[in-house]
Amino acid sequence: MHYVSIIEIGSNSMKCTICRRKNDVWCVVAKKKTQVHLARHLTVERFLKEAAVKKVIWGLQQFKKVEDAYGCRGSFVFATGALRLALNQAEIVKTIKEKMHSSIHILSGNLEALLGYLALQQKEKLEAGIILDTGGASTELTVVSQSSPASLRSYPFGALTLSNDYFNQKERDWRLFVEQLKEEIVLNSVHTKRTTTLVTIGGSHHFLKDIAGDQTFSNDFFKQQLYELLEKAEEEFVTLKWIPKHRIASFKGGILPLLAVLDVFHVSKIAFHRLTITEGVIAALNEKNKKARSILNGTSSVSFT
Repeated sequence: MHYVSIIEIGSNSMKCTICRRKNDVWCVVAKKKTQVHLARHLTVERFLKEAAVKKVIWGLQQFKKVEDAYGCRGSFVFATGALRLALNQAEIVKTIKEKMHSSIHILSGNLEALLGYLALQQKEKLEAGIILDTGGASTELTVVSQSSPASLRSYPFGALTLSNDYFNQKERDWRLFVEQLKEEIVLNSVHTKRTTTLVTIGGSHHFLKDIAGDQTFSNDFFKQQLYELLEKAEEEFVTLKWIPKHRIASFKGGILPLLAVLDVFHVSKIAFHRLTITEGVIAALNEKNKKARSILNGTSSVSFT
């Protein structure tokens, strides 16, 4: 029996998951997480600042201690939105490899959406509906039909970057952004007219579950509440105890993709989950998803076979 690590470099946090294979199934043994908030260091011009690189290196150093404790024989390190969007991505990856001897695979947006779908399927079997994953720097939207992803889309904006672009710069109109996003969703999605289930899987929306209601869901009433929240002054959010303090800076930006989806799709039910792309990676391995396995085996020091 041996252990391997899967390290996820996200836009808000880094996660290290220690796994082992038992009876031909990859199982989670331990988890460690650290906040890095890379999206905060992504400039308007989409360059990731040096401070972000230092945070990633620091996180990898902390995870190395965990890997050593378990005697891991290999590690798969991957990154999502913030590093994917960074125009200086190649330079950053090179620096990290020189410092830590770690190769980093940058997931494509569509693969990230697929892995989010696979993570959800381990928790809740969705036959038809919409999956929305709004991270710090990117947003993934998946249309599910007949228990399969009929459409996978990734957008180069997330909760924190949208907050920076539309609420820290008063001259930009977030309402125009929502209208433009709605048009793009309609253009690229299928089954937009049917009554459907919306599942959000990212941390940006999880704390909204209390105002959405568990038993009965009203699309129009929920949207009205979201618009009222967008109109609030920043200092008012401190008094709203149900919003985690670390989410306040990205709160308004995280609402925008959700509003667009609620306007396009006739949502009759909404469910909130907190899932990670790492869970999708493990699900892909255990389901023997050919696309995911080929990428993992071709880019890591671990043999996932």
